[in-house]
Amino acid sequence: PSRAPPVGRPPARRAAGRAMKGAGAGPQQRRRAESVGMKTRTKVADDEASKKPAAAAISRPPRGPSARAVQCYLLLGTRLFQQSMRNALAPLLVFMSAEFDIGTSQKGTLLSAIAAGYFFTQVPGGALADKMGAKNVVTAALSLSALCCLAIPSFCDNFGIPGLWVTMALMGAVQGPLFPTSTVFLSRWMPRKTAGGTDEKAWGTSMLDIGISVGSLVIIPVANSLAAALGWRGAYHVIGLGSLAFIAVWQVLGAEEPGKCFFISEAELRFLEEHVPKAPSKASSEDAHPAANAKKPTTDWLGIPLRLAMHPGLWAVFVAHIAFNFGAYYMTNWNPTYYAEVLKVSPAEAKYHLMMPHVTNLASKALNPTLVAMVERRGYSLLASRRLFTAAGFIAAAVLVLPVHQLRFQSPWVSTVLFSLANACFGLAPSGFKANYLDITERYVGVVSGYGNTLGTVASWIGPQFVALLLQYLASWDVVLLSVAAVNCLAALNYIRCSTVTPIELDISEVSVAPGQMEMTATAAKRS
Repeated sequence: PSRAPPVGRPPARRAAGRAMKGAGAGPQQRRRAESVGMKTRTKVADDEASKKPAAAAISRPPRGPSARAVQCYLLLGTRLFQQSMRNALAPLLVFMSAEFDIGTSQKGTLLSAIAAGYFFTQVPGGALADKMGAKNVVTAALSLSALCCLAIPSFCDNFGIPGLWVTMALMGAVQGPLFPTSTVFLSRWMPRKTAGGTDEKAWGTSMLDIGISVGSLVIIPVANSLAAALGWRGAYHVIGLGSLAFIAVWQVLGAEEPGKCFFISEAELRFLEEHVPKAPSKASSEDAHPAANAKKPTTDWLGIPLRLAMHPGLWAVFVAHIAFNFGAYYMTNWNPTYYAEVLKVSPAEAKYHLMMPHVTNLASKALNPTLVAMVERRGYSLLASRRLFTAAGFIAAAVLVLPVHQLRFQSPWVSTVLFSLANACFGLAPSGFKANYLDITERYVGVVSGYGNTLGTVASWIGPQFVALLLQYLASWDVVLLSVAAVNCLAALNYIRCSTVTPIELDISEVSVAPGQMEMTATAAKRS
C-alpha cells in the first residue's frame, strides 16, 4: 500500500524504503534494505552518544558507590570522630564532678577549653591544606587529637583540673584545621551545579554536618555507658583508640583529588575534571602577572587581599557562623547541666533527653538534599535558596528556645521537644551559609574557611563563659535563652541583606589571577 512513513522513522530507513519501493523490489529485498538503514541509524546514535559530555552520565547527586560519595562519607567519619572526642567532656563532666570539686564557673571554663585551642590553628591549617593537601592535614589533626584523648586521664590525675583544661585546649588546637581543611577537600571533589543537575555542594556540606550530628548523638549514650562500666578514664581510652582505628581506614581510602583516587570510574573522573574548579597555581599566576610581586604585602600577610576580607558577602557568612556556634553549642554544652540542676533529671534518664536534639538535627540534615531539590523545582535561585535555609533555620530556632525555661514545671519532655525542634532548625545550615563557603570563593577556600571557623570559635569560646557569667550574676536561664534568640535573629537579617553566591574574587581588581582562572571564575558566577 502507498502509505507515508511515520514522522519518527529514521531518515536512512525512509530513504532505503523509498529506493526499494521505486525499484519494485520484493519483500525480501525491502527487509534487507531496512536492515541496512537500521544499522546506519544505530551507528549514528552511537557516534552522538560518544560525543556527549560525561555530565550526561553523571548529572545526579552521588548515589551508590560513586567515588565522590565515598569521599564524602569518609569525610563524614572524620567529623564524627572529631565531634565525639570534642563533646565527650560534657556528659563525662557529670561523672568527673563526683570525684573532683567542679563548680559552675569551672564547668564553663572547661567547656570553652577546646575553643581556646581552636583560635591559633584554623587559618594556618586552612592555608596548609591549600598548599600541602587536605588529606594529610586531616590525618595529622585526627591522630594528634586521639592522642590527646588518650592522655586526658593521666593529665587530670597528675595536674588536676588545670591539667584537664590544658589537654582539652591542646585537643582544640590540633582539631582547629579540620573544618577549613574539610572545606578544601570538598572543593576538590564537589562539582558546580550543572544544567538539569542538583546542588551537590549542599549535599557535600550536609554530609559534613551529618558527621557532626552523629558524633554528638552517639557520644552521649556511649560516653555514659562506658563511664558507668569502665569509669570516665576508661571511656576516654576507648574513644581515643576507636578514633585511631578510623584514621587507618581514612588513610587507605581517602584521596586528595579525583585523579589520585584508585577506585574512581573514567566517566566520573571526566565529569569532575570538567566541573570541579582546579586549585589555582601560585607559580603560574606569578608567571602570568610578573607585576603581582609588588602587591604581595597587601595579600600575603592575611592570606587573602584586604578588600576581599572586608567583603559584606563574606561577613554575612562569618556572622551566620558565629550565631550558629553560639546557639547550637549552647545546647551541646549546657543542656546536661540544665537537665541535672533545673529539671532534676538523673544522668541515666537524661541521656535520652540529651540524645533527642541530635536525633532531630541528624534527621533534618538527612532531609536537606530533598528540601534543596524541592526549592529548586519551585524556581528559587541559588542565592534565594541559601538565604531561605539560613534565615528560616535561625528564626525558627529562636522562636522555639525562648519559652523553654518558662515551661520548666511541665514534663521534662516538653523542654526536650522544644530543644529538639530548635536543633532540627539548626540542621538547615548545611544548605544555607555553610554551603555558601564553597560558593563565595574558588581561590581562597582554605583561608576563608579558616577565618570563618575561627570567628565561629569565638562564640564557642566566649559562649560557655558568657552563659556562666549570666547564671552567676543574674541566675536567669530566661536571659540566656533570650541572648541565643537575639543573636540568631540579627544574624538572619544580616545574611538576607548581604549574602552572595558570586565568587568575591570578581569584585576586586588588584588581586592577580591568571586569565584562564578568571575566565573559569566568571563562568561559575554566570551560572550562579
